[in-house]
Amino acid sequence: MPRWCCVLAVITFTDPRKTALSVEREKALLEKHKNLIKELKSSNLEVFDVNEALGKYEALERGENFGVDDKEEVLKASRLIGSRDISGIILGLWHWTESNLVTLLAKETNKPLLLYADDDPAWAGSTCITSVGASLWESSVNYHALHHVRLKGDVEKVKAWARAAEAVSKLSKKSLLLWGAPYTLGMEHLMDDLPRLKRFIGDFLILDQYTIIKRADSMISDEKERIRVEEFFDWLNEKAKVNYDNKMLTPEVLRRQIAIYLAAKDIWKEYEQETVAVSIKCQPELSEIYGVTACLIPALFPFNADAKGEKPVVPATCEGDVKGTISSALLFYLSGKPPLFGDIKYVDDELVLIANCGASSLYYAKLSENPEENLKETTIQGQCQGKSGGALTYRTPPTKLTVARLIRKGGEYYLLYFLAEGVEITEEIESKLKWGKQWPHTAIRNPLDKEKFLNIMGANHLSAVPGDFTEEIEFVARMWGIKAVNLRKKEEVENFLTSL
Repeated sequence: MPRWCCVLAVITFTDPRKTALSVEREKALLEKHKNLIKELKSSNLEVFDVNEALGKYEALERGENFGVDDKEEVLKASRLIGSRDISGIILGLWHWTESNLVTLLAKETNKPLLLYADDDPAWAGSTCITSVGASLWESSVNYHALHHVRLKGDVEKVKAWARAAEAVSKLSKKSLLLWGAPYTLGMEHLMDDLPRLKRFIGDFLILDQYTIIKRADSMISDEKERIRVEEFFDWLNEKAKVNYDNKMLTPEVLRRQIAIYLAAKDIWKEYEQETVAVSIKCQPELSEIYGVTACLIPALFPFNADAKGEKPVVPATCEGDVKGTISSALLFYLSGKPPLFGDIKYVDDELVLIANCGASSLYYAKLSENPEENLKETTIQGQCQGKSGGALTYRTPPTKLTVARLIRKGGEYYLLYFLAEGVEITEEIESKLKWGKQWPHTAIRNPLDKEKFLNIMGANHLSAVPGDFTEEIEFVARMWGIKAVNLRKKEEVENFLTSL
């Protein structure tokens, strides 16, 4: 998981009726509360124990309840939650409580809410969840009250909701760094309503590609700065295979590509604390006008090393694809893994080929946590488009991937996603490749037939990460207030395809 984490608040409620005081019940609530927190922390989720902060662990010794049981305590809890960077609130509803206490907390905090109890039949958890949930619907004091989640006895699903809440919270505070504004190559779907996208992302830093070009030219021409380029050039030639063709890829072209990457990295460092992901509009400003493709940006930004050693993973996309960049950043925050980004290059009833136009995260060359192993499986060779430049070639080993894509249809946003089964790129598949053969390729099984897949896609780009994060994505869409469409669920696909 990523090293940064927002905090989840966990708070347990109880029955406020004085005549209902039960030491046995409160001891049970205490243990259930502690066990839930222990489970969450075991998955590297950071937790704020609200009951502990309220001094409730000593309540039994005072002859009082462990659970929160009056409005004054709810207001204190709300102030404590408001003073921290809380991404979501998990409500321990193990036994009966009065619903208006939870409604007050929901109103005062305005955070994503999860109502939870275990499957212990000794206590009235089911009664409490349904009562509180119905009251939140009835009052609808804010979006999160109306769209709360109810779970019972499924701690792993609680963790999925928690990861979703953390990702949503983090994205809402961070910016995308975009070099060059869309739309690229006349693709309208890359244009967007940036103010509306602030429902999902904090802000946008939009810079011209000239900021990169100016720094890159300075590195190439300045004797002292060129040392950085030469060191990087030697490292890349040592760690990866480089095939010069004296046309599209020469040593000087590769040096200029390196300078573009280093310039972009220097600029990113100025905004490092604010930025969650980057996108470069390469075509045509860099690839044709400047004359060199920027392929090292999507290759090395979402990778854990470069010539200087270990580095942060930063999701990166091409063509100023804002929705694609948000999709990649979301998957990164859910998984902690470098996200893959690329074009839907080929589709038939069995297969989908994803291949970005020159480079994708080098992590997918071998899927190894050791960067040198991924670099060994990478070949840099001449591009098939642009005036010059090297593409970074590899074939992703088969693995399970969560694929996701934020799209817009008729002015409304949707989150397409599915769990994909990786496919080996055999010699037979390889022999059929021609255009863009030197690009990195990833093959997955088509979750639909080719007709439905082509008809449901709201973009020619997809993002992916290893592992199954489909439950998290469902929760994210709910928190964002948009529809999620799982391509493995026929009914959801049909409903989307038949909607206006």
